[in-house]
Amino acid sequence: MDLFYKTMITIDTSIETLPYRISSSQYFGVIATRMLRQWWSVILLLFVALVAASCVELRCGILLLMFIFIIAPFIIFMIYYNYALRPEAFYSVVDKNVILHSQGIDCMYDEKRRSVLSWSQVQRVERTSTAFHIYTHGYTYFFLPRDAFASREEMIYFEQEFLPRILS
Repeated sequence: MDLFYKTMITIDTSIETLPYRISSSQYFGVIATRMLRQWWSVILLLFVALVAASCVELRCGILLLMFIFIIAPFIIFMIYYNYALRPEAFYSVVDKNVILHSQGIDCMYDEKRRSVLSWSQVQRVERTSTAFHIYTHGYTYFFLPRDAFASREEMIYFEQEFLPRILS
């Protein structure tokens, strides 16, 4: 039975996952973490400069508070608006089944099959211990958890054979 299942996977070039969903905060958390890793030194330098300047001049302390309570939430909103409201992000956070095939990724959402992205749009794929992040832009990605695959064999096939063949 197991050998028959493996041959069926290699003959059919499409893989359908189980229904899954992630939260918007989990999706945005990955984006925020990537941005903080890239920009942490600039943020820290700005914060230290304003704290040091507020020791000399009280108005710099007011600027620091304005930055924390007015500008930083606006920047977070703009990041969310620019990256977390794209089609890949929308289809990452709704209940759906994903169909991976040789042309790209389709989602079964609301009982309709919708094309989410083609493999030509994919820039890179990051593998984590819990998921695949399929990036189409600098910070925009499609979230595909490892536990969404019906079996471990399908996940291994996707990771080791299907994905390298498609992206090469």
